Amino acid sequence: MLLEQLSAQPRDVQETFQKICNQLLSCNYLSRDKKDNTKQYYFVVNYKQFFDEFFAILGDEVIINNELGCIQLKNNYSQGSLKLKKEETYIILILRILYQEKLINTTLNNTVQITIDEIHNKYQSFGFKRKIFKTELLSALRLFKKYNIIDNLGDMQMSSTKLLIFSTITLLIPVMNIQECYNYIIQLENGKGDEIDETVN
Repeated sequence: MLLEQLSAQPRDVQETFQKICNQLLSCNYLSRDKKDNTKQYYFVVNYKQFFDEFFAILGDEVIINNELGCIQLKNNYSQGSLKLKKEETYIILILRILYQEKLINTTLNNTVQITIDEIHNKYQSFGFKRKIFKTELLSALRLFKKYNIIDNLGDMQMSSTKLLIFSTITLLIPVMNIQECYNYIIQLENGKGDEIDETVN
């Protein structure tokens, strides 16, 4: 077994492997463009065979998208799924829309920058029956930050604060056409859609 070879690796490699395994089990996604994910991303790339063997035991699969610079831990048995609340579903879909719209003007990497205010504006453009509460938005953003989907560049309670949306969002919501997100939001508002289930371990 490959994992037996892991014991022959230097102690720091073994410890890093353990830490990243726990991190993936906790957050599911890693983004190469997120400062505190970069080293972990390349470590997984370099030692992928060990991660593959370890997570296969749990029924999980480690997916690396080199083009987007992100990693996903996917459970092949759809276990440990986290069901997003309706408002959280709206927000993640809006973030996906904003990501795609802004990506056109992004040249350095696959990370997009938006403001909190832009989320509010996009939310209001759908004409929902009620406005989103500040506490709901903050709770959702903190949740998505935990899973390395976004990161904040300031106080998230301020509407002018900038957020980074990472390419990991395309693994979370792999739509072929961004219009699908618009349609899904409308269906959900009309009671014809279900909240998003996100697989976590």
